[in-house]
Amino acid sequence: MTWYSSQLQMIREQHYLKARTVGHLVKAKQFIDDRYCDPIDLRVIARAACLSRFHFTRLFKHCYGRTPHQYLTEKRIGLAKKLLADGATVAETCCRIGFDSPNSFSAKFRQYTGASPSEYRKKQYSIGPSAENAPILPRIKS
Repeated sequence: MTWYSSQLQMIREQHYLKARTVGHLVKAKQFIDDRYCDPIDLRVIARAACLSRFHFTRLFKHCYGRTPHQYLTEKRIGLAKKLLADGATVAETCCRIGFDSPNSFSAKFRQYTGASPSEYRKKQYSIGPSAENAPILPRIKS
């Protein structure tokens, strides 16, 4: 094998490894998307990606701009906002989105939204039902 052939082979192998790693990251992101309400941790997600925790965290942040934990929390807070806006209690919401304690949920919710879950719920409730649940065509009074 010539030097040129060995370099081409090395480049092919490196490219394949990168494509495989990206595939693992996509698989891990899908794992989070499918199970974000379950009590999962970084070891489980990294295992789903076939990577070590540290390598996985570094690669995930590089690709998606946030750590896996931040992404998981954002998914949970997003669902919490919908549930609270639709009238769920703070305790119900906490249990449904995978937080262990209402206190940790409230602290994290405030960190991401600037309001406590109760304040957010009251504000959304006073506005009315979320636009997602509204009919497509408005009612017209005759």
